[in-house]
Amino acid sequence: MGKIKKINIVFTVICLFVCYSNAKILYTRGCPEVKKVALTFDDGPGKATKRVLEILKEKNVKATFFMLGVRVENDTETAKKVIADNHEIGSHTYKHVNFYSYKVADKISKMEKEILKAKNVIKDKLGVDTYLMRFPYGYSKPEGLEVAQKQGYYVINWSFGMDWKNILAQEMHIKYKQAIRNGAIFLMHDLPKNDKILSFLGDFIDEIRMDGYEIVTISELLNLKQKI
Repeated sequence: MGKIKKINIVFTVICLFVCYSNAKILYTRGCPEVKKVALTFDDGPGKATKRVLEILKEKNVKATFFMLGVRVENDTETAKKVIADNHEIGSHTYKHVNFYSYKVADKISKMEKEILKAKNVIKDKLGVDTYLMRFPYGYSKPEGLEVAQKQGYYVINWSFGMDWKNILAQEMHIKYKQAIRNGAIFLMHDLPKNDKILSFLGDFIDEIRMDGYEIVTISELLNLKQKI
C-alpha cells in the first residue's frame, strides 16, 4: 500500500472519529468529510410509497422511511413492502402533531404518548424496534429531544428538503441537485401531494452517483446503532 493511500485512510478514520465520537441525540447531516448522502421519506406509508419503492429498486438504492404509526395501522401491507425491500424504518410519531404550535399544558405527556404509541404500533405490525425518529415539522426543542432520548431514540432532521413547496418540479429538481454535498440528508415524502419528487427522483439518484457519492441509510451515514 502506497504512503499517500495510507495517509488518506488514516485521515478518513480520524474524521470519522471526530464526527461520531461525541454521543448526541439530534442530527441534521452526516460527516462532512465522507462522500455519502441519505434519502429519507416522511409521512407514509401512503399512496405514493409503492412508486417510490419501484424507483429505489430500479436504482438499487436503500432509503430510510420515517413512518407515522396511524398510517402503519391503516396500511400495514404497504409498510411491509418497505420492509421486504430492506429499507430502514424510523418513527415519525403516531399522528403528526405539530409540537411547535401545540400550546396545551400536557405537551410533554403528549410527546411521550405519540412516540411510545408509534413505537409499539411499528413493533407490533412490522416487527421493527425503531431507534431513529423524526418529529413532525422537524421539531427539535430541548424538551422534545429529552423525551426522545429517554425513549431510546436518536432524532434525525435534514440538511435539505422542499418537496412540499408550490414550485415547478423542474425548479425543485435543480434545488435538490444544488444541495448535494458530503453528509447530506435529503427530506422527501411518499404522499401523493408530494408527487413532484417522483418526476425526478430517478434522475436525482443518478446525479448523486455521477458526482461520486454513495447513497446509504441514515444508520450507515451517521454510524448509529440501537441503544442498549
